[in-house]
Amino acid sequence: MSDALLSAGIDRCREAGTTVSRSTDATEPPAIATPPAAAGGPPDGGGASTTPPDRTTDPPTPGELLAAGRPVAVEPLPDSDPTVTLSRLWNNRTNGRATLFVVPTEGVAAAVERLLSPPVGVREADDDGRRFYAGPDRIRLEEGGYAAVPTGPELEWRETRTPPEPTGIRSVEADEGGSPSDALPAPAAKESEDQAPWLELRADGTVLARLAGVDELACPPRARFPYTYHRDRDKQIRVCDFAGRPVQRYPGIAAMRRGGFRPVPAPLVPERLFDGPTAGWWAVLSGGE
Repeated sequence: MSDALLSAGIDRCREAGTTVSRSTDATEPPAIATPPAAAGGPPDGGGASTTPPDRTTDPPTPGELLAAGRPVAVEPLPDSDPTVTLSRLWNNRTNGRATLFVVPTEGVAAAVERLLSPPVGVREADDDGRRFYAGPDRIRLEEGGYAAVPTGPELEWRETRTPPEPTGIRSVEADEGGSPSDALPAPAAKESEDQAPWLELRADGTVLARLAGVDELACPPRARFPYTYHRDRDKQIRVCDFAGRPVQRYPGIAAMRRGGFRPVPAPLVPERLFDGPTAGWWAVLSGGE
């Protein structure tokens, strides 16, 4: 399917008068369309502007995107997977390219447009904050290692302005009558409603972790999560609790999952992905068009 979508995208680009180059490099888009001015260069040695105007209404059509005078990456999308879609838009935007997503159906096209329309890359948004998609990266911790939680229901990252409450996970010692210091700590309460919302990790409605906001994702302290994991010198995976106390060892991540612990996926937060606006930098082409 991807080959057919790529061919449809290339044909559309050539119809617009662009020069299309192909690539087999996995780190590059499979095809890049270059407008005539950029390909040959005007007599004075300049080039068409690669800074598109911000769009606040509907996204540009494929024709409008291809006529904007900047390179356009052709990206086949068999489905509307948020991680793939956002990562490809990020890669192209970072490298000064617009993105033409080529999809198989109008249904997939509508899903991609919803994902990339304001608020960009967000699963849902309301007065309390945003709900994010889970990404491929893990949460690296300030003390080293990565965040972990017990296996169970699907994880959800969401913002909230609700005052902190005790998290649903405590250490084994606390569950068996440990001191208050054994309970999983939470960030301090905010002094003003004007401050950025907290960021919570939930599973089936239970709060597993709470951060001061999306900025704390950069390198949060170990104490924000119920468990951590790291690879020891003997190549074994060691799971510890939020206080750094050893819990269990495993030969690998798969074994760790079978043992009841899973890595925490980092949420896809638009302002952490994109350095600038994305409006006007993408369009969707249905393979049937």
